[in-house]
Amino acid sequence: MSKEQIEPKLAQLMDLVPECEGLIAADQDGNVIVGQTLTEMDHGKIAKACSKILSDSNTLGGDLGKGNVKNTTIALEGGYAVIAGSKQLVLIALAGTDGRASLGLLKRNLISISNL
Repeated sequence: MSKEQIEPKLAQLMDLVPECEGLIAADQDGNVIVGQTLTEMDHGKIAKACSKILSDSNTLGGDLGKGNVKNTTIALEGGYAVIAGSKQLVLIALAGTDGRASLGLLKRNLISISNL
Protein backbone atom coordinates (compact mmCIF):
# COMPACT_ATOMS: atom_id res chain seq x y z
CA MET A 1 0.00 0.00 0.00
CA SER A 2 1.40 3.37 -0.99
CA LYS A 3 1.74 6.58 0.99
CA GLU A 4 -0.92 8.13 -1.27
CA GLN A 5 -3.40 5.42 -0.27
CA ILE A 6 -2.62 5.38 3.43
CA GLU A 7 -2.22 9.08 4.22
CA PRO A 8 -5.85 10.17 3.62
CA LYS A 9 -7.18 7.23 5.64
CA LEU A 10 -4.96 8.11 8.59
CA ALA A 11 -5.97 11.77 8.32
CA GLN A 12 -9.64 10.74 8.45
CA LEU A 13 -8.98 8.62 11.52
CA MET A 14 -7.12 11.48 13.22
CA ASP A 15 -10.15 13.71 12.59
CA LEU A 16 -12.57 11.01 13.78
CA VAL A 17 -10.85 10.43 17.14
CA PRO A 18 -9.88 13.73 18.80
CA GLU A 19 -8.01 11.89 21.58
CA CYS A 20 -5.62 10.41 19.01
CA GLU A 21 -2.18 11.98 19.45
CA GLY A 22 -0.57 10.35 16.45
CA LEU A 23 -0.74 7.79 13.67
CA ILE A 24 2.16 6.07 11.98
CA ALA A 25 2.25 3.61 9.09
CA ALA A 26 5.37 1.56 8.47
CA ASP A 27 6.46 -1.53 6.60
CA GLN A 28 7.19 -4.77 8.46
CA ASP A 29 10.82 -3.69 9.00
CA GLY A 30 9.74 -0.49 10.74
CA ASN A 31 10.51 1.87 7.87
CA VAL A 32 8.05 4.75 8.13
CA ILE A 33 5.73 5.22 5.17
CA VAL A 34 3.84 8.13 6.70
CA GLY A 35 3.47 9.55 10.18
CA GLN A 36 1.61 12.36 11.86
CA THR A 37 1.83 13.25 15.55
CA LEU A 38 0.59 16.24 17.52
CA THR A 39 3.96 16.70 19.20
CA GLU A 40 7.50 16.14 18.02
CA MET A 41 8.18 12.39 18.17
CA ASP A 42 10.70 10.15 16.46
CA HIS A 43 8.42 8.24 14.11
CA GLY A 44 11.26 5.96 13.03
CA LYS A 45 12.07 4.82 16.58
CA ILE A 46 8.40 4.26 17.36
CA ALA A 47 7.86 2.27 14.15
CA LYS A 48 10.96 0.11 14.73
CA ALA A 49 9.90 -0.67 18.31
CA CYS A 50 6.34 -1.54 17.27
CA SER A 51 7.58 -3.72 14.40
CA LYS A 52 9.76 -5.61 16.88
CA ILE A 53 6.81 -6.06 19.23
CA LEU A 54 4.76 -7.52 16.37
CA SER A 55 7.62 -9.74 15.24
CA ASP A 56 8.21 -11.09 18.74
CA SER A 57 4.47 -11.56 19.24
CA ASN A 58 4.27 -13.47 15.96
CA THR A 59 7.04 -15.76 17.21
CA LEU A 60 5.03 -16.35 20.38
CA GLY A 61 1.87 -17.00 18.34
CA GLY A 62 3.75 -19.52 16.22
CA ASP A 63 5.18 -21.25 19.29
CA LEU A 64 1.66 -21.49 20.71
CA GLY A 65 0.23 -22.68 17.40
CA LYS A 66 -2.12 -19.69 17.31
CA GLY A 67 -0.70 -17.83 14.30
CA ASN A 68 0.31 -14.23 13.80
CA VAL A 69 -0.83 -11.37 15.96
CA LYS A 70 -3.48 -9.15 14.41
CA ASN A 71 -3.41 -6.27 16.89
CA THR A 72 -2.37 -5.32 20.36
CA THR A 73 -2.93 -2.46 22.75
CA ILE A 74 -0.19 -1.41 25.11
CA ALA A 75 -1.10 0.59 28.20
CA LEU A 76 1.70 2.93 29.21
CA GLU A 77 2.04 5.28 32.18
CA GLY A 78 1.14 8.28 30.03
CA GLY A 79 -1.22 6.77 27.48
CA TYR A 80 -1.67 4.00 24.97
CA ALA A 81 -0.20 2.55 21.81
CA VAL A 82 -2.48 0.53 19.55
CA ILE A 83 -0.67 -1.60 16.97
CA ALA A 84 -2.29 -3.44 14.06
CA GLY A 85 -0.30 -5.52 11.64
CA SER A 86 -0.72 -7.23 8.32
CA LYS A 87 1.77 -8.89 5.97
CA GLN A 88 2.56 -5.50 4.45
CA LEU A 89 1.88 -2.87 7.11
CA VAL A 90 2.36 -1.93 10.71
CA LEU A 91 -0.13 0.72 11.80
CA ILE A 92 0.31 2.54 15.09
CA ALA A 93 -2.10 4.83 16.91
CA LEU A 94 -1.01 6.82 19.93
CA ALA A 95 -3.37 8.22 22.55
CA GLY A 96 -2.99 9.93 25.90
CA THR A 97 -4.59 8.77 29.11
CA ASP A 98 -7.81 10.53 28.06
CA GLY A 99 -8.03 8.24 25.02
CA ARG A 100 -8.99 5.07 26.86
CA ALA A 101 -12.62 5.19 25.74
CA SER A 102 -11.51 5.53 22.10
CA LEU A 103 -9.14 2.56 21.98
CA GLY A 104 -11.73 0.23 20.44
CA LEU A 105 -12.51 2.75 17.71
CA LEU A 106 -8.82 3.25 16.96
CA LYS A 107 -8.21 -0.51 16.87
CA ARG A 108 -11.19 -1.20 14.60
CA ASN A 109 -10.11 1.48 12.13
CA LEU A 110 -6.46 0.41 12.10
CA ILE A 111 -7.50 -3.17 11.36
CA SER A 112 -9.73 -1.95 8.56
CA ILE A 113 -6.94 0.11 7.01
CA SER A 114 -4.36 -2.68 7.37
CA ASN A 115 -6.63 -5.11 5.50
CA LEU A 116 -6.93 -2.94 2.38
